Amino acid sequence: MAWFAMDDFAWLGLRQQIYDWKDALAALLSPMAQGTIRPFSERIYFLTLEWLFGIEALPFRIVGFATQLLNLWLVLRLVERVTGSRAGGTAAALLWIVNSALAVSMSWTSAYNQILWPCVMLAGCHARWTWLETGSRRARVTEWVCFLLGFGVLELQVVYPAVAGALTLLYHRERWRDLPPLFAVAGAYAVLNRSIAKPSGSAVYALHWDLPSLLQTFGTYLRMATGIWRPDVVREMPGIWQAAEWTAGIGLAAAITWLLWRRERWALFGMAWFAATLAPVLPLKNHVSDYYLTAPVLGLAMAAGLAAARKPAWAIVPVVVYAAATGWVSRATTLYNYERAEQNRALFAGVREAAQLHPGKTILLTAVSSDQYWGLMNDSAFRLLEGVNVQLAPGGDANIIRHPELGNPAHWVMDEGEAAANVSAGEALVYSPAGGKLRNVTAIWKNHLLRNMGRRLAAVVDAAKAAYASQLGEGWHAVDGAIRWASGRVTVRVEARPGAQTVMMEAFRPDEGGRRGPVTVEALVNGLPAGRWESAHDRQEVLLQGPLPAGLDLGKPLTVEVRISPVLQEGGAGGRALGLAFGKIGVR
Repeated sequence: MAWFAMDDFAWLGLRQQIYDWKDALAALLSPMAQGTIRPFSERIYFLTLEWLFGIEALPFRIVGFATQLLNLWLVLRLVERVTGSRAGGTAAALLWIVNSALAVSMSWTSAYNQILWPCVMLAGCHARWTWLETGSRRARVTEWVCFLLGFGVLELQVVYPAVAGALTLLYHRERWRDLPPLFAVAGAYAVLNRSIAKPSGSAVYALHWDLPSLLQTFGTYLRMATGIWRPDVVREMPGIWQAAEWTAGIGLAAAITWLLWRRERWALFGMAWFAATLAPVLPLKNHVSDYYLTAPVLGLAMAAGLAAARKPAWAIVPVVVYAAATGWVSRATTLYNYERAEQNRALFAGVREAAQLHPGKTILLTAVSSDQYWGLMNDSAFRLLEGVNVQLAPGGDANIIRHPELGNPAHWVMDEGEAAANVSAGEALVYSPAGGKLRNVTAIWKNHLLRNMGRRLAAVVDAAKAAYASQLGEGWHAVDGAIRWASGRVTVRVEARPGAQTVMMEAFRPDEGGRRGPVTVEALVNGLPAGRWESAHDRQEVLLQGPLPAGLDLGKPLTVEVRISPVLQEGGAGGRALGLAFGKIGVR
């Protein structure tokens, strides 16, 4: 029942960027989200389900659970086929699914790649085992299909040859000659992916290859693999939880040791699976995430499951402790994700209803919680509501915990003067989600804004709105629908805010049939040059930005002057001089 959160909204908005087949190819194959290219587990997944069902989470959840059910069957059958123990396969599936590392993957739509990737890995291992046992050409082709498709699911598929190699060398080492082509393709893909992808410049995704960092990260993941060590979830009675963690950890080590003593090669395969699938994320020292363990803990579960199925008496206590403790953590994590997503759902639905009640008005939000901002607004969720403009009211970011590596909430805050002008003119309404339901608090905020901010000029004005008419100087024509035409020279008075660096203009140039050719636009701030641009005749929407001139006193109102040439004479000589039509103009 979990709704959408964070990255989900970026993928849900992907279809809005597609207008023709070229856009479709770009949407499927262009590097996105830290330079990743995952057409199957992200692009096609979101595009298809959003197109069929809209912004409804249940279909996404159904697909995720169906995929995981297939995974459980594949795990059960693989363990049974290789070891001959159906009980071992059943135990492996159960030990895996209860692990809290899977809680995020199962309750967050964007983590679907962590569920789909084990599916193609397991399917490939099944095909390899059939080929190892029978020499079937069809099985070999099937493995290669799974192997290649896996690259479109998750780039970590490059480790599949290591997993296949472990299965081969442990059970049928005479067939090792089939492994080099797999490693060659994986290596080629890694080089190609690295060359065309655009890695994130964020410190969160910086790669640390030094040995101490790798060992530290490995140790952290090894501890998290028990499914019990979750300091953010387990805060009470730390001694009891630590005892449970040690019990599960010692039980796992004993299970693997016992299997090795019995010469059960499956224990080595389980450890190889864990090490291979975990290795690619070890350099991400600053981005240790529990859902990265979704596939790796399967290796440990496959080894421990076989040990539990052999029914040694000492296995009962560790298994029961593990299942109870990690099951509780899984439940707590899932409930947290669900409740956070419910906050997102309530705010999104409230904004949609407010926009329907007040079409064309700007919605200003105040008292937004940190979870609501980072779970909803930071990823531009409201762009999914066509024609709806949502911003934070002045001071509306006060409750938001800062995460500079993820974004800046201040970019969503409407300028004080702009907010006062829009609210007083009825162009904007203020809503608060405090208490769980979006409430209209415009009346309260209107008095506050006019009393404390009403005499301030807006830093950015919308020339087409009457609320900003007092800041427009000479050269402007009357409002024409959603735009206002400028003559060859116009002025605007604005008030810069601390940190302002840029003069910006949103202009519109209708189709003129080539009557003017290129149009030159020049901007001056307090008489100082701020930029000069040329708009070709085939450009209609124009966004112009340039640096503020040096030496300006940003503590006083500024005059932005715009000069446009040549102008278009409406109706011939003697008609209105039309330069460009403007929307927003000001300084940021």
